[in-house]
Amino acid sequence: MLAATGVFLDHGYGAASMDAIAEKAGVSKQTVYSHFGSKEALFGAIIEDICDELLRGQTQPMPPLKPVDGDDLERRLMGMAERFLGTVLTGRAVALFRVVIAESGRFPELAESFYRAGPTAAIENMARLLRDLDQAGTLSVPDPVSSAKLFFALLRGDLYVRCLLGLASDPTPAERQAVVNEAVRTFIAAHAPAIP
Repeated sequence: MLAATGVFLDHGYGAASMDAIAEKAGVSKQTVYSHFGSKEALFGAIIEDICDELLRGQTQPMPPLKPVDGDDLERRLMGMAERFLGTVLTGRAVALFRVVIAESGRFPELAESFYRAGPTAAIENMARLLRDLDQAGTLSVPDPVSSAKLFFALLRGDLYVRCLLGLASDPTPAERQAVVNEAVRTFIAAHAPAIP
């Protein structure tokens, strides 16, 4: 799958041929077809594999939450935000997202596979944490799924868009940290529990 991944990320789904994939892998085209059945199935398997690898820290179930104070909460959310931003800004993640976007009009099932394997899993995991924080009274989160989407949206702002466009190919640690700080503080402020 490594050879196929390179071909897809370098050339895009439409321009990648099974002949080129077989040649790069050093096997026959028939061998590739016998393992995956079709180009679409091969690309789908690659998407799931890369999403799993890239978002492993975002999609693993979190341990049960113990009561936390404000500083612990901010540290925990900042750690999650740093891991997420560090993941989605890698060259491999940016290349995969570009390929998925470029091909989503012609192959919507590939976009669905990407969304299910990456963003949906990360949102569901974050929503579980937010439910715990709401039940503990640490944050006010009436709709954990919507709030999880907001958390990740805050992180995928201008810096992320510039990376996708090739305008900020290697963000500095200070640039990434500024995004994390602003996103986490904004998120906590928006979900502060009501003071009785």
